[in-house]
Amino acid sequence: MRVDLHTHTWYSPDGVMSPRTLTLLSKKKGIDVIAITDHNRLTRVKDLPIPVIWGEEVYTEKGEILALFIEEEIPPSLSPEETIDRIREQGGIYIIPHPFDRFRKKSALLLHDFIPPKDAIIEVLNARYVETSFYEEALSYARGKFPITASSDAHTPIEVGRAWTEVPPFDDLEELKRLLIKGKGIPKGSFSPRWVHVTVPFIRFLHSVGVLPLERDV
Repeated sequence: MRVDLHTHTWYSPDGVMSPRTLTLLSKKKGIDVIAITDHNRLTRVKDLPIPVIWGEEVYTEKGEILALFIEEEIPPSLSPEETIDRIREQGGIYIIPHPFDRFRKKSALLLHDFIPPKDAIIEVLNARYVETSFYEEALSYARGKFPITASSDAHTPIEVGRAWTEVPPFDDLEELKRLLIKGKGIPKGSFSPRWVHVTVPFIRFLHSVGVLPLERDV
């Protein structure tokens, strides 16, 4: 089964899709489950067409951490250690996203300044990488030491379903969580077009002038 553990809606300052659009497109692309991980925000929406893991991409003092299976929003700018403690307190799991990506300076620095605990999961393939060397470096770092995943990190429709984590069949999200912890995920997929990064300033502008989000469906 295909799960995408890192996606964004228009409730992120650089996203353009409603939660419903994101999930509909994911379903169309063959994704069975997604995690919505908006920046510093826990986005929860009812009655979506595929199962959704509630999560958040949290900015810590040293880089970003994906918090999955959480019930309460985690504030930004905490230390990585405190952020992880808060995720654990909620029974969640956490992923270190896009490590060694030197176009995202905080992400590239995180694993140089911070040694992740043994229960960390490493996102080795992020479809927004602009260099395959970032994938190779992350895979080399994590292989044999941490569970690994792949994600689309989709902010726009064209990015949806570009990369995903292949897992054995599961009956519910709790079973999926256990599979991820046990390292049963296999990274799959490819990279998004590089030009998607050019859209970020324009999308941020639309947010700044109140054009996005178009509606409040949370």
